[in-house]
Amino acid sequence: MATGTVQSYNVHHGYGLITPDEDGPALYVYFDSIVAEGDRALTEGQRVEYDPTDQEGRPVAEHVRPL
Repeated sequence: MATGTVQSYNVHHGYGLITPDEDGPALYVYFDSIVAEGDRALTEGQRVEYDPTDQEGRPVAEHVRPL
């Protein structure tokens, strides 16, 4: 699993961006990719781990877990 920091997350739209710890572009994160009990929203600056994937030519974070 890779790790990174939530750059932004819009609760109303259900998506945001994660800045990876290692070099590379920011990854999109979607509400249904967040693995957590209770509130599945992310906050700016929050540390997370995730599986990086590529969907339709854009970097996406899957199985996102808050640290």
